[in-house]
Formats: sequence, C-alpha cells, structure tokens
Amino acid sequence: MARKKRTAPAASMLLSAKDLWQVGIYVRLSVLDNGKTEGDSLESQTKILEQFVANHPELYYVDLYQDNGFTGTTFLRPSWERLMSDISVGRINCIVIKDLSRLGRNYIEVGSFLERDCQRLGIRLISVNDGYDSASLNASEELSTALKNIFNDYYAKDISRKVCSALSVKRQRGEFVGGYAPYGYQKDPNNKNRLVVDPIAAEVVRRLFRLRAEDMGIVAILRLLNAEGIPCPGRYRYEHGIITNNNKNGPEMLWSRHVLKDILANPVYLGHLVQGRYRASLYKGIPMHTADKSEWDIVLNTHEPIVDEELFQRVQAISSQKKTSYYQNYGRYADLPREENPYRKHLVCADCGRQLKLIRQLAQGGEKAYHSYVCPFYEEAGPQACTKKSIRSFQVDETVLAVLSEQIKLFLDNEAALAALADGQLSPKANASLNSLHSLERELERKVSLSASCYEDWKDGLLSEEEYSFMRGKYQADAESLRVQMDAIKASCCLLTERGADRMEFWKAQIESFKPVKTVTPALVDAFIQEIRLHEDGEMDITFTFDADFGMISSELGEIRLEATV
Repeated sequence: MARKKRTAPAASMLLSAKDLWQVGIYVRLSVLDNGKTEGDSLESQTKILEQFVANHPELYYVDLYQDNGFTGTTFLRPSWERLMSDISVGRINCIVIKDLSRLGRNYIEVGSFLERDCQRLGIRLISVNDGYDSASLNASEELSTALKNIFNDYYAKDISRKVCSALSVKRQRGEFVGGYAPYGYQKDPNNKNRLVVDPIAAEVVRRLFRLRAEDMGIVAILRLLNAEGIPCPGRYRYEHGIITNNNKNGPEMLWSRHVLKDILANPVYLGHLVQGRYRASLYKGIPMHTADKSEWDIVLNTHEPIVDEELFQRVQAISSQKKTSYYQNYGRYADLPREENPYRKHLVCADCGRQLKLIRQLAQGGEKAYHSYVCPFYEEAGPQACTKKSIRSFQVDETVLAVLSEQIKLFLDNEAALAALADGQLSPKANASLNSLHSLERELERKVSLSASCYEDWKDGLLSEEEYSFMRGKYQADAESLRVQMDAIKASCCLLTERGADRMEFWKAQIESFKPVKTVTPALVDAFIQEIRLHEDGEMDITFTFDADFGMISSELGEIRLEATV
C-alpha cells in the first residue's frame, strides 16, 4: 500500500512567469579544503550567495547544492549531478555561484558548459564575484571569462604536477603520505610521515584477525562489533578530532562490510607500506583509477606490525576459500533468472536513507529464485543500525505502476482545461487584464521611441535645449507611470499562467513517450520518480518529479475556474 506524498507548490511571488528564475545555489570546496571553516568555506559561500539572491527579486531561491571535498577538475560530483537532474526536470533554471573556480577548474569542460550547455538547457548562470551573468553577456565579458577559466585550469594542473612529484618521492622512501593514519595506527607526533601503533585501536585489529581466523563470517563479526558499541574507524577518527568529508556523521557511524574486509586484507598490519594503489594525474589528463599492482609503491618493514605473518596469511586463506565457495554456488544457480534494479538511488530506506539493495533469494530446493529489496544497513549491521525491511520486487513494481497510472489519469482528465490554458483561453477577467497589459506595453514602446527622437530633433536644431529637456522629461515620466501600471497588472494576474502552460506541454510529451505505462524501466523511473521511501511495515512514500508542477497547474486551474464564476 503506497501513501502518496505531495509536495506543495512554490509560494506565490509578485512577478510574471517570464521574469522569475528558479535558483539553485551551488557551492564547492576542493579535496585540500575539505572541512574548512574559515575564508572560502561552504558556510561563507552560502551566506554570500543567499544574500545576493535575496537582493534580486527576479531570483527565486529553490535549493542549495554543496560538494565538500570534491575536485573542480571534473563535473563528477554528487551535488552537481543532483543539480543537473533538477535542471533536466525543470525544477531549476538559474545557477548562482561565488566565482567561476567553484564551477570547475577544467578549461574545456567549464568552457563547454558555459558556451553550449547553458544555452541548450536554457540555464542562466551568475558568478557573483566575477560579475558574470549569462543573461546579459557581452563580447568583452566572454573574453574575460575565457581567460579566467584558462587561469583556473592552469592553476589546478600546476598544483597537481608539484604535488604528484613530491608524493611519489615520499612514497618510494617509505614515508606515509595519507591524510590520516590507517585504523590501528597514529601519525608519529615528531614525524607525520611515520606510523606508530595506537594501543586501543590496535587491540581491536588483533581481535578482528583472531575472529576471522576462527572462521567467523564477516556479517557475524560486524554485528558483534556493533552490538558491543566498538567504534568503527570513521567514528573512532571523529571521536579523536579527525573530521573528514566521509565521517561528518561520526556518532552515527557503524561497522560496514567493506571497511572490515579492507582491514583484514591490508598488509599495513604486517609493518609494510603499500601506497599508490589509487592514482590520478590532472596535468597528464589521467583520472582517478585503480593502479596496476606493478605501479604500487611497496616498502617493507617501515613501522611496527600489529599482527604476525602466520595469523595474517591464515586470514587471507580463509577469505580466499570463502570467495571461491561463493562463486561456485553462484555458478550452480546461474540458470535461474536475475533481475536488474530499475530504481537505484530513487528507492531508499525510510529510516536510514540508504539505497535499498536488490537481492536474489532461492526457494527451498534451489529450483526457483525470487527477488527482494532489503535495507543493506540492517543486513550488515543488524538492529543497532536500522530496522528490518524486505519487500518483493514485483510488489514495488505493481504499486509504482498503479499509483503512477492513477496520477497520469488525473492529469489527462484535465487535458481539456489544460489545453485551454495553453491556448490562452482564460476567464474574461484574466483576458481583460492581459489585453490591458499588451496595450500598455505598446504605449511604453511608443513613449521610449518619442523620447529618443527628441535627441535627434535637438541635434538637428528643430528643438531648443530647453524644449528638448522639457519634452524628454515628460516622456520619461510617462514611461515610468506606464511601468508602474504594468507592474500592478502583473501582480494581479495569475503568477504561473505562462509557466503552467509550458510545464503542461512538457509533461504531456513525457507521458506520451512512455505510453502505455506497463513496465518499470530505469528511464521511466528517472523521468517520473523522485524518491520512494520504504517503511518497516512495507508501506511506501512515493514522491514524483511532477508533484510540484501538477500541484501548481491544479491550483492555477482552480483560480481560473473561480474567476470565470465571478
């Protein structure tokens, strides 16, 4: 059973639709500045941009997008991708940033976005500190922007070249170059490139290896650690004042499968440094990737070991045997069907917010398979992490299709009224207001033209300077009076008449492209579903991407019908 969740339409503003820009504020800090609290911090950027938007009535603030600890050399950043998704569905059409370096430091990608994507997507981009506004750009500003982008690109590449060179030398000398020490160790207070044993965490590491050597399963170890309240590495760092982009929710963090597996396979606990497993080189144009083992920087016996060789190798043998057994069983049931998850990030746990995992389960005897969505946090960490959630995949599909079909039917039932709205067939009262507005616009153009012609008449000697000043002042006063009248009419008209028609046409095209709606596909989900939240009792909250638009259109139709009865 799904509970339909509706999103309220945006608050009314005294501006016409074509004058209103839906703003997304975007702020970013680089990897090096992650966690920064002064200067160009996320909070500082946000405060500046919110004040800027507040001072410009044509800008309507919709949402904030923050990327903390992400490089500007690529657009692969989570909040930036969320912003682009909101732009694609019409939620945002204006981006406000502090300066162009926050947008990115890759000259080609930033230039392509400014020159092509903004125009293609109908986006207005404002860079406050640069005085850049794509809505009023001239040739000299375009050149200045291009030069700034080149400088930002060169700066990032120059820093990359120097940092890569210095780090490579340190790694090969056996110096530790990580941002923080591996769990179980600390950085030597007298030498930050040397590791020393952390007695408290080291004892936990030894216990993990002993438990695994006794053939305890990964999930069983995880649940034991979480039940005993032993801090996971991220939480442990948080409690010791080491706060990064990955552990800002430190008090709530629990042990997870990948963290435990990484510890049990890391040769650092034998006293060896293995660095450079993940590499990137901006100045060479090489993105972040897993390096080949031959490229790793391995230096033996650089620090005190926590476990001995025999225990370490016993654990590796057990893990290898478990992996082999898993793939053998996987092969036994390879003929049974496997489903793909069309929902991905859109289907989440209502309690912990994590993306639900699609798992295949075998019926007794292994002759039949069925698929369910489960909360991975509960499956890994148990009741200390979250509540149990499990729902068959076909139940999710049936519910989504039923509720989506119902919403589409409601939309299409009003098609005649919406079509009338798109054609401008408003109530007599609304039409009269719009006709008056058009007349005032024409009169304003005439007054502005007459004011300009006065200058030519004075220049040609047809008017004295006194006559010219008088007539120009009169025309300008008349023009200002007309603007006041036009603003009053705009304020009295329905805010979203034009935008409502545009959004109606957009969703009509979307619905038409997916008719008939009979199967859940990734494309269908991306087009219509913003989020599905699964509760412990099996109920779902479904938020559609069209909720705000449908609500706005329905509200506008109600106002038009009300006017028609007056």
